[in-house]
Amino acid sequence: MALIALPNAPEAKIRSVRKRRTYLLAGYEPLPASAHHHRFAREIGRFEKTWSLAAHVGQPVDLPDAPVTAWPVVLSGPDFTVETDVRLLRWDDIVADDMGLPVWKRLSRYLVAASDILLSGTFFRYARAYWRYALFAAYPKVLLAVFVALASLVPALPGLFGLPLPWGLHLLAGLALFAGLVVAAGPRLHLTYMLSHWIFARDMILRRRPAIERRAEAFAREIAAGLAAGDVDEVVIVAHSLGAVWMLDAVARVEAAGQPGTPPLGLAGVGSSTLTIALHPAAGWLRDQIQRVADCPAITWAEYDSHIDFICFYKNNTVEALGLTAPSRPIRQSVRLSRMLSPHTWERFRGNLLRIHRQYVMGNEQRYAYDFHMIACGPFRFADIVGHGANLPGALGPNGALSGATTPFPQPAEDMSPEGRVSWPASSS
Repeated sequence: MALIALPNAPEAKIRSVRKRRTYLLAGYEPLPASAHHHRFAREIGRFEKTWSLAAHVGQPVDLPDAPVTAWPVVLSGPDFTVETDVRLLRWDDIVADDMGLPVWKRLSRYLVAASDILLSGTFFRYARAYWRYALFAAYPKVLLAVFVALASLVPALPGLFGLPLPWGLHLLAGLALFAGLVVAAGPRLHLTYMLSHWIFARDMILRRRPAIERRAEAFAREIAAGLAAGDVDEVVIVAHSLGAVWMLDAVARVEAAGQPGTPPLGLAGVGSSTLTIALHPAAGWLRDQIQRVADCPAITWAEYDSHIDFICFYKNNTVEALGLTAPSRPIRQSVRLSRMLSPHTWERFRGNLLRIHRQYVMGNEQRYAYDFHMIACGPFRFADIVGHGANLPGALGPNGALSGATTPFPQPAEDMSPEGRVSWPASSS
């Protein structure tokens, strides 16, 4: 990594990144790799304008014999260039399998999953961790209850006018209305997505689906190979929502295999819903994996959450919430998603909970302490962004130059331990 001295400030130096490998793990979305690439390329346009930079996003290429799609990104400012090998670790086919279930099968499997979450006490653990997430978990149950009530009451309306339906016809009309509501209103009200989400969550908790195990092994092999290549300044994994579970499981597998810790590895759990799985009594396997990652001092691990995001666990350090040791890991950062966008854009999105949840992996319209594209392909080390995020808005000049920084990151010596590893304080809010 290059050390760049800023003019008139010889005490401030920046360890810039010239080459990086970034792994992306999406949340529970049935989007193909082409859609993820399109969204990345579209959103980096906002990033370019915000930071006065130029970015070129190459075409996506599916790697042979691996669930990986890669594309190159070249980011340029007046006094730096960063080359990033972006690799999307795909599991959209698993999501598509869930979303493709017939309605009756999806409903029956969801009811089993919902009952498990409730009877195991996991729902109440969600409520203790963050009450808004409990609302997210309860939403499909409440919506189905409303559909059942309507299906029971509407066929009874003719009886109010002295024309009651025969019992059998009443039942058939009720079932038809319920099915019609699920099919017609389900997609619009996100019910279809929610039912599938909880079906997948239970399958992952219980490790009952071989495809999940095979995919986790494939992700671990890819990450291990990306670290072993030794051709980049750092490797960063950005995992959104349930993607954070895949990330921690895969990295723990890499650690268990004795993968060397160079180049530096950074983990960013953004809008993480790791606790969705880890708080269930049957998910001891995941708690063990999280402990393994927490015990590795060479890894910089950060989690970003927001109070307005119902689909994350706001103000919950994953390690602490599970009662594990190493309470200073991960480093938790709470962010204001509204500060990433213009007021006009935020007003358009603020009522859409799923869109708000996706903002962690969208482009910024305002300079802010958290920026997805800056982590994924910017000139700054992930460890510096995590440790000194408050400096990030001014870490580039108005023209995008490192030399024009008004709030440069501190010198390397200020945050490096004698062993050359980054030393971090306990989690912050």
